[in-house]
Amino acid sequence: MKALFEKVMLSEQSSVLVRQFQLPYFDSPWHYHPEYELTYIPKSYGRRFVGDHVDTFRAGDLVLLGPDLPHFWRNDDEFYQPDSRLLAESVVVQFPAAFDERVLAVLPEAAAVRQLLQRARYGLHFSTTCSASVAESMEQLIKQTGLSQLLGLLTILNQLATDADAKLLASDGYQLATGSAETERMKRVLEFMLGNFRSEIRIEQIASIAGMAPAAFCRYFKNRTRKTFVDYLNELRIGHARKLLATVDLSVGQIGMECGFTSNSHFHRLFKLHTGITPFHYQLEARGR
Repeated sequence: MKALFEKVMLSEQSSVLVRQFQLPYFDSPWHYHPEYELTYIPKSYGRRFVGDHVDTFRAGDLVLLGPDLPHFWRNDDEFYQPDSRLLAESVVVQFPAAFDERVLAVLPEAAAVRQLLQRARYGLHFSTTCSASVAESMEQLIKQTGLSQLLGLLTILNQLATDADAKLLASDGYQLATGSAETERMKRVLEFMLGNFRSEIRIEQIASIAGMAPAAFCRYFKNRTRKTFVDYLNELRIGHARKLLATVDLSVGQIGMECGFTSNSHFHRLFKLHTGITPFHYQLEARGR
C-alpha cells in the first residue's frame, strides 16, 4: 500500500468531514493532507507516529494535527494475528485550513480556537482529563449534520483550547511533507523499523531500505526528523519497553532483551534518560496503578 498524498473528500454542502472507523486494525499508511485532523480513539492501542514524534497510544487518546503533517497509527502486533478478536475504533474529524483563515479570522470570539489551531501545526496531544471531557461530544458529531455538526466541532475546539496540559508532538524544526515520493521513502523506513526494532538494525540495512548510501541516509534522516537514526530507534524501543513493563510478567532484563537491548546496563541508562526513573521503578508504579 503506497503512502501518498491523501485527498480528503469534503462535499460542497459541508466544511467538516466526520467518520467513524471500526476495524480489526488501523490500516492507513504514513500519509499527509492539507486539512486539519482531530482523531479520537475510543478503543485500541499501539504506536502513534506524527512527524518526528513516536509514542504509544491507547483508548481515550485525542490528537489534533495541522495541515501537511505526516502521520499514522499502528496497532500492536496482536491486532494482526489471524485469530485476533481485537477492534481498532476511531472518530476522525477533518476540516480545511481555510476554515481558520477565512471564517474564524473574522470572528474575534474565536481567538482562542485560532491560537489552538496555530499550535496544532506540529500536532497536539491532549491530556487524559480533557480528552474524557469531550469524548461524548466527539461521538455525538457522528450523528449530527449541517450547522449542528459544525457548531459541535467549534464547541469541542473551544474546550480543547483551555487544556493547559496539551503537549506538542513533532518538533518545531520538523519539515512538513513536500511530496509523495519522500513520504513513501519515510514510510518504508518506519515500517522496517517497526518490524525489526527487537533485533539489531545496522545502518547499512536501513539505508538500503531508503535506497541511499549510509552517510547520505544519516543526513537525510536527521534533516527530516531532527533526530539521529539511533536516537529515533531507541525511542521506539523504550516506548515498547514501557508497554511491556506495565502489562507483561517478565523480568526487567528479559524485557530489555525483548526490546532489542543487548546490554542490561545500556537499557537501564537509556530508560532512565527517557522517563526519569529506572525500568524497575516504572514496573512497580505501573503494577501499582
